[in-house]
Amino acid sequence: HYILGTVEMQWKEASFHFDSSALRRPVQSVEVMPSEPTQTVELSPLFLIPGHTQQVRLVFHSGSDNVKEGKVELICSDGLKVVPPGQEASDDAWCDSCSVALEGCGPETEIVFRTFVRTDSTRRSAPSDSPGGSQQQSRSRDDNIVQTMKTRVTTLYHHARYDELVSKGAEPKSDPMSTLLEAMVTTLDRPALTVSQSDAYSYDDDHVMVSVTLHCNTPVPFFLKEWNVNFPALLKVADDGDLNQQMFGHAVAEGEELFFGFKCIRNKLVSSSDIDEEPILHVILEDDSGKTFRQVLPLTLNTLFEEMRKEDEYASMNTVTAELKCSAQEGVVGSAVNFTYEVDLSGLSAIKGRLSSVGSDDAKGLPIVYTISCDEADWILGGKVQGLVDRNSDSGKFKLDFVGIPTQSGLIERWPEIMLVYDASDFGGGKPMTLPPITIHSRYPELFRSLAYTHHAALACTTLLEV
Repeated sequence: HYILGTVEMQWKEASFHFDSSALRRPVQSVEVMPSEPTQTVELSPLFLIPGHTQQVRLVFHSGSDNVKEGKVELICSDGLKVVPPGQEASDDAWCDSCSVALEGCGPETEIVFRTFVRTDSTRRSAPSDSPGGSQQQSRSRDDNIVQTMKTRVTTLYHHARYDELVSKGAEPKSDPMSTLLEAMVTTLDRPALTVSQSDAYSYDDDHVMVSVTLHCNTPVPFFLKEWNVNFPALLKVADDGDLNQQMFGHAVAEGEELFFGFKCIRNKLVSSSDIDEEPILHVILEDDSGKTFRQVLPLTLNTLFEEMRKEDEYASMNTVTAELKCSAQEGVVGSAVNFTYEVDLSGLSAIKGRLSSVGSDDAKGLPIVYTISCDEADWILGGKVQGLVDRNSDSGKFKLDFVGIPTQSGLIERWPEIMLVYDASDFGGGKPMTLPPITIHSRYPELFRSLAYTHHAALACTTLLEV
């Protein structure tokens, strides 16, 4: 049997020494407890927005440890670039990874590093400030890959009481321990705002209402700071056309939908064939720190522009003139008034040969359906107000006779209107046909004076009731 006089145990960076002459009581076992560092590292913001250069803030806190020295590494995944901390964000400063030294510090010390991170436009790009850029064209990476910037902080340290214990001789000197801290910030897989739907509706003669629905994809709220929309020269936002004033400063959270509306006026001096740019909605978001992010969102209004092109194409080739004549300039409420529509179809000759689904002879004989209608608050119509146009006349002119009864007293300035459409149900072999609309230039009387009843004559007589 032997009695150990001196035992020294080495466990990674820590040394344990036992001397039997210094300790009278026997030691039967040695229990090694884990030494956890109290240092922390934090990255902000929580995420990166595609297509933008953002400042990233790295905060190192020493906790209760004495940090002797260390190193900070910034590593970007494919498609991200970073500027080494302390350098300006110049063109030649961007790199895939970098490292800087971490100076030694005492307990409860905070060290802040600031750097810039951006999306590499050659590998992944989102809608930028360049006009006409489309979301589909700008996104070139695999959507299954998540872009990240990782931070690794390696330090050599002692616990807070190490210097005190060594100075008192209570603990022998030892090499510092090491630890590795990691943090990561990811890039959103989609832009902060995306267009869910964009529609346009024509009303009146030259007005268009544009409706845009946006979807928010950011995990933290942003605020709406500014917005504006750019249309081709064919459309112009009316002076009171921005219907979104109450959305200024509105907080936008993840999953929320925003509805924008713009009242526009069509510029008839510009031809629809000159549309060479894409409508774009610009939205500027602002975070809690005042950082702004410009979102460039292309809008899809192809249906509206296609309708405008067809209107311009058919306007000069498919025009009809119609004149409404009234048998009297005034009448009594409830009394019938005779009307006559004189219609000239000679302008329809330009349609010959333009229909690809039927021959020119068939096009010349396509039936035309007429409909005469009016607001019942002014007139009640009678007679044959709907039917087929007789196209056998060589002059292309015909007349339509019908009756109207005024329903209110006063000056009536609204008149029965006529509408003409082609009926191709018996042509084309059952295949759908695209036929041009018929534009009607109508002329009406100036006004009609409707008189109220001033008296009513009736005969009263007695009757004998048998009980």
